[in-house]
Amino acid sequence: MARLLSIEDDPDLQHLLGLTLHGHGYDIHYAFNGREGYEKILSLVPDLVLLDLMLPLLNGVEVLKLMRENPAARETPVIVMTACFDQLEFVESSVKALGVVEYLRKPVQLEELVRLIKRVLTARGDVNGAAAGAPVRKGVVRLDPRSRAVWIDDRLLATLAPKRFAVLHALAGNRGGVTRSRLLRDIWGARADENVLEKTVQRLREDLGPEAARLIQTTGDGYELIG
Repeated sequence: MARLLSIEDDPDLQHLLGLTLHGHGYDIHYAFNGREGYEKILSLVPDLVLLDLMLPLLNGVEVLKLMRENPAARETPVIVMTACFDQLEFVESSVKALGVVEYLRKPVQLEELVRLIKRVLTARGDVNGAAAGAPVRKGVVRLDPRSRAVWIDDRLLATLAPKRFAVLHALAGNRGGVTRSRLLRDIWGARADENVLEKTVQRLREDLGPEAARLIQTTGDGYELIG
């Protein structure tokens, strides 16, 4: 289940987004100002951020700048949603220069937003996760890169968010363990810190459930999938 963070100061819109996105199977979390939003980006490690620009404490552009300066957050995809129409072309060019993948003007059409989220997450899975191809098996664990699905003993267990699937795919593709440094380099880039990997493995274990989570063993310098 993909984890989304909505950073928006309008509680009515947050409620509407929550109902819609939860109904489409997303794990949705909320922040109501820019400072809270940035802190939750670091603590939750979301797969995608929905970001308003006109926010209290820290505005959306300030949040984006902090994200791009932090290796643990700079690769997180962001969809900006704003009602700021003054100098709109300048605003769009400015936020896209900071790595925003999509830009929506308010009032947001919810069906369009859902389609956009699916497209962004699918694209990020292709870029950052395992490339689409044949299923990978290690012991009782089988992975399908096309759907990011996980089977245990031929029982469908979960469909994972892109980064979590990429970690599990990397572990399944090795006979022994995989070092933290290699996982960080291959999935996030060389400058990412270990905290983002640890949180991703924690979420991955939660997705798999208590029994299957035990198959992911922590080693001295990384992790190993015990098939």
